[in-house]
Amino acid sequence: MGFSNVALRGSRYWWRKKMTVAGVRLTLALPIGAMSFMDARVIALRLGSAAETLRMGYGERSTGVSPDQLKKVFSDALRWQLKRILEDQVASSTPAVDHASLNSRYAEAWTFLSKRGVDAKWTLDDLDRLTANGWNLSDAKAVADTVFDLQGGSPVSGEQIGTYVENFGIAPTAANLDKMRRTICAAKAVACRKATANLSLEEDLPAEWIDDALADDTPFAWETTSVPPPQPSKPQPTSPVEQVAVQPVPAKAKQRLVDAADACIAVHERQRAWDAVTIQQVRTAVRLFDYACGGDVFIEDITQEHVTDFTDLCSTLPNRWGRTTEERVGGIAASLARAKTMPEKMLGISQVTINKHISWIMAVLHHAAGANREKGHRPAEAIDFKTARKGVGKKARQQQKRDRERRANWTKQEVRRLLSAPIWTGAAGIDRRLTPGSEILHDAWYWLPLMLPLYGGRSSELAGLPLSDVHEDELIPYLQIDFTEDRGLKNVQSIRKLPIHPELIRLGFIEYVHAIRAAGCTMLFPDMASPGSSSFASTFYKSIFNPWRKWAFPNGTPWRHQAGGAWKDKDVHSFRGTATSILKGVVPDSVRCDIFGHEGETETARTYDDEAELSIKLEALKHLTPLTAHIQPSLPIRIRPANRLRFGVRTPSRLDRPKADKTK
Repeated sequence: MGFSNVALRGSRYWWRKKMTVAGVRLTLALPIGAMSFMDARVIALRLGSAAETLRMGYGERSTGVSPDQLKKVFSDALRWQLKRILEDQVASSTPAVDHASLNSRYAEAWTFLSKRGVDAKWTLDDLDRLTANGWNLSDAKAVADTVFDLQGGSPVSGEQIGTYVENFGIAPTAANLDKMRRTICAAKAVACRKATANLSLEEDLPAEWIDDALADDTPFAWETTSVPPPQPSKPQPTSPVEQVAVQPVPAKAKQRLVDAADACIAVHERQRAWDAVTIQQVRTAVRLFDYACGGDVFIEDITQEHVTDFTDLCSTLPNRWGRTTEERVGGIAASLARAKTMPEKMLGISQVTINKHISWIMAVLHHAAGANREKGHRPAEAIDFKTARKGVGKKARQQQKRDRERRANWTKQEVRRLLSAPIWTGAAGIDRRLTPGSEILHDAWYWLPLMLPLYGGRSSELAGLPLSDVHEDELIPYLQIDFTEDRGLKNVQSIRKLPIHPELIRLGFIEYVHAIRAAGCTMLFPDMASPGSSSFASTFYKSIFNPWRKWAFPNGTPWRHQAGGAWKDKDVHSFRGTATSILKGVVPDSVRCDIFGHEGETETARTYDDEAELSIKLEALKHLTPLTAHIQPSLPIRIRPANRLRFGVRTPSRLDRPKADKTK
């Protein structure tokens, strides 16, 4: 969830909190002297703690969950889960060793959810962590599958949470609910391990023998006989020569490349020099190079031949590698296996991407080298990446198109075709939005496809908006685009204010915001918060944009073509080009930059010019009104049912299907 108490106002962060003290409803707002969102968040946390202390000073009850309450939650959840597992083990004829293996897998999965949260995403780093801790690859993959299976259902039932809230007197705040879910997952992990401890792993050895043996306090056999207990053997004295032998000075320990990458990332992350996207790029580059070197390579053992192996690996992989479920679980080996089934034209990472990888690899090696050879870690022989950077036949592959020609914009006619879908005229139901019918719902399906051409915005910015960044009751209602805990931005220029477009207001957007707030949501589009997706943009593309585009253009647009082994067509980003092209020459370039989150075109604009006023942006955005003017409002506003506000499509059950007419 987003950090709802911090917002950017102009060039300054503000902390804002609503609270009730002595029966009086208060709104606190203070400016925060911070230069980044992370610094503002730390200060806001301290302010929130101080505000809670003030509130409790007036006799108000704390909304936090106490350690005693969490202990009760843990105890109840542990005993309940252990009881269920033991009953299953007793009733099953499965060998004890298989029960132990299953318990171990589930214990690791529950531990992951307790530490990272029930909606945490399992990554290849987690798989690597398990294998580094001694798990074989097959069992580690089984843990990953278990995590996915648990998250596919409901790891912690709402009924269980509700019972604890009622019986233990816990306030149902978002923070408390998260703590309870994590505690319950931790209890389930302990229950799995305790259940394994109760098993007998020897098929011919009764389990109760072990329990009785541990409880037996009779004297040891040797204590009741005349046989003396075994004594440890005494070490033999060494000869004088051996005593004075000079021990060799141990050589300096080597450092693994992957460990050096972690250390380098930690430094840059601490200094806020690398964001989450950059860190992921560094990890990917180092993972590829380490794989090419044979895995777990030491920096001191890297040779020039490894650089050649790296470029060979890049030319062998699919040019869009790591995209399938099998590849995400199986890693680079799975990508190479998939490459063997693909035509040659779909293989090979682009030279531009290879050069990016090399930049990050060199950054890690430079950091590991340190100030001098005594303290740092360097390859035994000097290596360079010049040949790898140049590639083969670079001149023949020089860019022959301008950037504007490599990505096509939607035409006005195509936008009108897209916006004629049943989503806005009447659909067959919540799960059949592209089938004609009589139902119109106001949710992400309805609003996001309208906002893209009206703002030319990035889908991740709009789909991931927290409600705290929507200011619908201001004189000029606006959206605050800023970094949040749930999604980042492309760059710092992306931080900006966007007035709520008059077209959205005409269609009932303000009423939608009020309704979604009343429903208790924290996101503007809660149906876009998918725990199984890597980003809001990915969720929007897969669940809405892709089927919507196929509805409008079943065979693709005339621009659809194949490039680098993948089919390309006009996409979400193409709306950005459409909007900026319409405004070009109509509004000042500086205003266009402020609307689209671009850096100024001159040094003066980038450094000294203030962001355009909301009123100026509003007048500029009105030029995009014709794109949606044909859509008729559907009032009153209808949001999703309470049980469908979260992401996901309910699979119809047999009971939902119409019964066959037996008279026919």
